Amino acid sequence: MLDYLFFNPSIAEKFIDFMNKNNLEWTQEIEKIQGAIVLKTSEDIDDAIWDALDEHYDKLGLEDALLSDRHSVKADDIDTAGVYIQLKNGQQTIAAINPLVVNRILDAISMDEFNDFIEAIVNSVENPDDSAICQKKT
Repeated sequence: MLDYLFFNPSIAEKFIDFMNKNNLEWTQEIEKIQGAIVLKTSEDIDDAIWDALDEHYDKLGLEDALLSDRHSVKADDIDTAGVYIQLKNGQQTIAAINPLVVNRILDAISMDEFNDFIEAIVNSVENPDDSAICQKKT
């Protein structure tokens, strides 16, 4: 079973719409500790749909995390923002980032560009490459 975690119903709805458009069967649960929405679907799906699902989740996951951080705590009380990261082994983690830095970044670039930036870092950590920077493709 593939599990996808969301903290905001509006973001979860976007993911549900995506699953419905791809004719995927899914179930919804509420995670007991944080009250998060967990959407589940079978692993027995076409690889292309699985890849599209993961890509869509990555984009929505970042939006969900940033939305949660902006709306769940008073601005004066925020110490950190969390960016959800999906690792290639399926594990998820949260990178704590100063919210002032995140806001400055998002003032300059789009959410998709920020997501691409994070994915590039994660990919470089998971797949080290000591070749010269001019030999790498971006």
